[in-house]
Amino acid sequence: MNLTLSKLAAAFAQAKAEETRAAELRRAIAAQIQAMTGHDAEGSKTYKDGDWKVTVKAPMIRSMDWAKWDEVRDQITEDLWPVEMKPVLDEKGVKWLYENNHDAYAVVAQALTIKPGAVQVTVKLEKGE
Repeated sequence: MNLTLSKLAAAFAQAKAEETRAAELRRAIAAQIQAMTGHDAEGSKTYKDGDWKVTVKAPMIRSMDWAKWDEVRDQITEDLWPVEMKPVLDEKGVKWLYENNHDAYAVVAQALTIKPGAVQVTVKLEKGE
């Protein structure tokens, strides 16, 4: 088989479509399982049926309105604040240092771990071009 970029792009698009259909089917089946078990409370519960053991997890996703938090946080003591402040790497800042301030980057680089991420590919069929 003589592979071309066009053939690989078509195969990629087909695989992506199949993956999307499989994910939609999996979500629909999960909803049926949840409905059948009646599990809608937060947390997980395991059910057994025949040779199958099925664990259903129903998470609650919580997020913070940070502007509102700034208004109300002083109404409780700091030891009860349900927040963690974590340092986060500023990727743009690291790239800026690399490109614009090599001395500062050399210092920061001592604490960096850099590894390649997953390759992202997007394909689009352009008809008539």
